[in-house]
Amino acid sequence: MKTLFGPVPSRRLGRSLGIDVIPPKTCSYDCIYCESGRTTHLTLKRRVFVQPEAVLEELERYFRSHPDGAEALTFSSAGEPTLYEGLGELIRAIKKRFNNLPLNVLTNGSLLWDPRVRRELLHADRVVPSLDAITPEQFQKVNRPHPNLDLSLILEGLLAFRREYRGQFHLEVMLVDQVNDQDEHLTAINTFVTSLRPDRVELNTVARPPADPGVCGLTPQAMKEAARFFPEDTTEVPGCFASAAQIGHAGDLSERIQELLRRRPCTADEMADCLAVPVAQVKAILNTLQRSEVIHPRVFGHREYYCLFTRNAS
Repeated sequence: MKTLFGPVPSRRLGRSLGIDVIPPKTCSYDCIYCESGRTTHLTLKRRVFVQPEAVLEELERYFRSHPDGAEALTFSSAGEPTLYEGLGELIRAIKKRFNNLPLNVLTNGSLLWDPRVRRELLHADRVVPSLDAITPEQFQKVNRPHPNLDLSLILEGLLAFRREYRGQFHLEVMLVDQVNDQDEHLTAINTFVTSLRPDRVELNTVARPPADPGVCGLTPQAMKEAARFFPEDTTEVPGCFASAAQIGHAGDLSERIQELLRRRPCTADEMADCLAVPVAQVKAILNTLQRSEVIHPRVFGHREYYCLFTRNAS
């Protein structure tokens, strides 16, 4: 199981190398907006899907080939990273070996009610849980959680982790047009945010082809209006990724493109930025993969994205 992807250029983190220790679409949620598609293994069972030593060896190989190949490391996946039972051990080992790089964890926050999960995240430099719903009805509609998850416990877990964690604590809120963007819902989320006191609130909306085709993102103007419900000094609406510096990745470009698309749909320009190669070179590979029916284009928000074919692709 390959665990590294990218690096992905980020406005806040620079070139962030992704670490994915979860099999595709193994998650505690089946979010309607998920850019990685529908969840195929809805679970709360934590497992060691890959040995920590294998991840460390892959990181060692990567940085031997690309000594300046990343400015940050980020646990992110097509599933939920905290379902990885060896997460705490792996975070500590990575921080010991690569202590010059900030280590981030992106999580849906659904397991923070578990004290073991909270302890395992304490050594990360930045943790970014998400919160898209504040009522059980909205929770079911937006996140389609595992049936044994309780929203009140998740909210308690977020508050507990905030009390215990000393690193950078950001909260992501994903807004879906006409689903969880009503004024009363935004007001209710902000009431909880006031109690949670995150270092930053990141307001996002659907920007890539989602799991459910009927799902749409908010317009830029609607996002500005939504931001007014949250603390002005700590709320941001993240923009597009900045272009990556040219770091000259070696290796099979076709496979690296497919690794990116296994995590989420991307445009040709985004892949060129991530892989630090000319966009014409990326497009040539995309044409070959498309003729081989490995990938297919999908237009969303007036932009052309590329997706891996699945059995349900149309």
